[in-house]
Amino acid sequence: MSDFLKIKIMRKILALLGIILTTYGTTFSQIPPSAADADPAAGAIALVGGGNQINQTAQVDYTFTNQATVPPNSTGTIPAGALEVTIGFPNEYGLQSGVTPVVANWTVVSYADGPGGQLVLTNNPTIDAGTDLVARVSVVGFTQTASAQTTLNVDRSTPITTGDANAGNNVNSATLGVSAPLPIKLVSFTTQQKSCGVVALDWVTSKEERVSHYEIQYSKDGNQFSSVKRIQAKNDAIGATYSAIIEQAGKEGFYRLKAVDVDGIFTLSHVAKVMLTCEANVISVSPNPATGTFQIAGLETAGEMQLYNIIGQQVLKQQIEAGASKIDITTLPSGNYNLIILDAYGSKTTFKLVKL
Repeated sequence: MSDFLKIKIMRKILALLGIILTTYGTTFSQIPPSAADADPAAGAIALVGGGNQINQTAQVDYTFTNQATVPPNSTGTIPAGALEVTIGFPNEYGLQSGVTPVVANWTVVSYADGPGGQLVLTNNPTIDAGTDLVARVSVVGFTQTASAQTTLNVDRSTPITTGDANAGNNVNSATLGVSAPLPIKLVSFTTQQKSCGVVALDWVTSKEERVSHYEIQYSKDGNQFSSVKRIQAKNDAIGATYSAIIEQAGKEGFYRLKAVDVDGIFTLSHVAKVMLTCEANVISVSPNPATGTFQIAGLETAGEMQLYNIIGQQVLKQQIEAGASKIDITTLPSGNYNLIILDAYGSKTTFKLVKL
């Protein structure tokens, strides 16, 4: 090989090394001096309350620890958002299908629910040398098993802003079992506006066992929920389909499904938000007081009117059309009446009607 060729090859090698060094320097130069000696590590994994068996639902504490050996508040602090922690689940237990995970002190980067899923988190607070940060994760059992492994893998977010003094302690695992799997597997839970002020809720299961009932829960703000309707479970081993109609008073509403088994243990679905795209039905009755006839207006669907006297006897019942309908009360005696108007979805509106 000629000297010229040797020099040319050497220049290429040096140029390549320069690119690598430049890239390395750019990435790691972003580590602040306060984080240079940090040592992110995967710590203990344990069921909340002790034991190692998941009974339908459970919470698991995944402990992250900063094993930096330097003094606190020196060069071993892990900044907020510097970690990417991946929790792996087996096929036998994991995140509940259709439920968005929320983990205190961590931000959920991504997740895959159901069997064989995973959860990726990044830390919200800074973590000083020698301290821990726990990720408490809600899990459910899918299949009964004596033992199945869950893993905790600690990595650094990009761009890298923390040191890693010992990469050998970044992975840990634990073995947990499932003594009783969740009696229900929720495939879907959806909401849809059917008409102004009326919301349809539909859900599908692929497995039901020892389920007592379902409760539809409603909230105006997405925080405080209350049960507004109860549906008896079908307890079909291969799953079932359900539907319900709810009247929504406000423009914005939040819904979730509570599944309760025969032992009183319950699980909650994800929260579904409904924004009404129109105002609720504004139904009017005129004239009121009336003499021979009166008109019902503003009903979006066909429905039914029922008229009761003051002692609760039904004196008139009539099908009415969407839009406006005229009601003849010529034959009724003068007095006070209760008028009930029902639309096609079962929504009820009540008026006090006076016949002159």
